[in-house]
Amino acid sequence: MNIFLSYSVNDIDLVRQIADCIHRHGQVYYWDKSKIPGQESWPSIFEWIDASDLVIAIITGNTVSRAMAVGQEIGHARAKGKAIIPIVTPEVPATELGFLSGIVYQRLDRNNPKEAIAAIEKIVLDMKRRKEENVQAFFVIGGLVALILLASHE
Repeated sequence: MNIFLSYSVNDIDLVRQIADCIHRHGQVYYWDKSKIPGQESWPSIFEWIDASDLVIAIITGNTVSRAMAVGQEIGHARAKGKAIIPIVTPEVPATELGFLSGIVYQRLDRNNPKEAIAAIEKIVLDMKRRKEENVQAFFVIGGLVALILLASHE
């Protein structure tokens, strides 16, 4: 499972805390960890989003000042039909969440982030389980189709 984190660079400690919690469930991409010197930023970011099963947007007061970049990332993820989970801190007013219109978000208390991070980890685990079940179902159906085709040729 691939997971992309969208965030403000001023929240890198929170981003690392979330990434540390969910990295055992999939490959986690975010600018500070995944960038390669000499590469253009937007094509790399869009590649990571395109390859992701889930986009987690970390929205804090710091993000509001960088809303254009995070908004671009979320807009790209929406256009690609990606699952998006916003994590929003209390100081961010609802009026600043227009780019998340229609998406339910998880509140995060900076003084006690463990509850929100645990909720996100549970969602990631559920998505991973469903993805694995879909792959298994694909192979079962594919095997049945192959057996039917073999039997029809005999």
